[in-house]
Amino acid sequence: MTTLSAVRPSGVQIAPWVPAGEILSASSVLGAAFSTIWVPDQMLSRNAHILMSAIAAGRQVGVASGVTIPLSRNPIDIASAMATVAELVAPDCSVQMGVGTGGSLVSSMFSKRAVLDLLRECIGLIRRLWAGEIVLLRDYPLLRDRLGWREDAIAQLSFPVTKPIPILMAVGGPKTRDLAEDVADGMICTSTYPAVSYTALESGDHAFVGELVALRDRRAAAGRPFRLLYGLNCCVSQDGDAAREFARRQAAIVAGNPALWPDLSRAGFDMESCAGVRTALRGGAPLAEAARDVSDDLLDGLLISGTPEDCAERMRAVERSARSAGFGEFYLGAPLGPDIGEAAQLLVEKVLPAVWPDERWR
Repeated sequence: MTTLSAVRPSGVQIAPWVPAGEILSASSVLGAAFSTIWVPDQMLSRNAHILMSAIAAGRQVGVASGVTIPLSRNPIDIASAMATVAELVAPDCSVQMGVGTGGSLVSSMFSKRAVLDLLRECIGLIRRLWAGEIVLLRDYPLLRDRLGWREDAIAQLSFPVTKPIPILMAVGGPKTRDLAEDVADGMICTSTYPAVSYTALESGDHAFVGELVALRDRRAAAGRPFRLLYGLNCCVSQDGDAAREFARRQAAIVAGNPALWPDLSRAGFDMESCAGVRTALRGGAPLAEAARDVSDDLLDGLLISGTPEDCAERMRAVERSARSAGFGEFYLGAPLGPDIGEAAQLLVEKVLPAVWPDERWR
């Protein structure tokens, strides 16, 4: 059972929205305080596997994809890329793979028909390749049809995987949870997902998390450990207004996705604000412009943002709520800050020591 003593975050997520050099500089600062750097695999942005390789080659910190979207990639390529990254990290550092079905950008570019069945095939194929097996690709009919594999094709990695690579699935609805229980090593929950948002946790609405905890307990009883990670999404700057303005863009991505509206409504979010964001995006407005329709209540229900002092105060309260709900493993989630270099320094030097004063962060 998780105790209510403070649990420090073990990882931090850096989104690939700024030049690669800035990402590597920030990861060097953050690697002194965290054991894992998570890099989202976002189409049309900087390549997550290249960034993870560069961070891993620094031999300072572990890396994780947070998350990879198999629908937009060939799973053979994913298996090879992650196994290569595993060769680059230091011996005492970990490599992890987060996977998910993708958000609105994926939906706008790919058919998501039978998406969970495809994800099941992807995970199964990747695990077999990591195990060194010779795989008959016809055993994965959905992937074969989608990617055009030959009926008689086989696949086998030409090199051994040097360390275990846990697979963690991004939080989703009941069918996603069922799939995670069957094939994953854990689930990644982010504060920008309405059912586990700050608004939901701080209201005491722990029904959704209770289902995840029950899943974890079932797996433990079966001798198959299952991890639950909670992402404390945050955005910090000495200029608190700039931090909040930048964080609104992340909130707008959530608010403008109608697929999330039922969950947003159930959690008590400002649906008028969501409708304003959606209208702006459908009218062709850039994300930064649509984000102006994000109300303060909507923003604060999804992200922690402001000055280091603002963020530390709120993070203490949210961390307590998350632990009370049943989470025992944390990471800090994107966007971190409008200036990634400044944000990295502020998190390590001011925010983290204020929230977890008994830990060594440098």
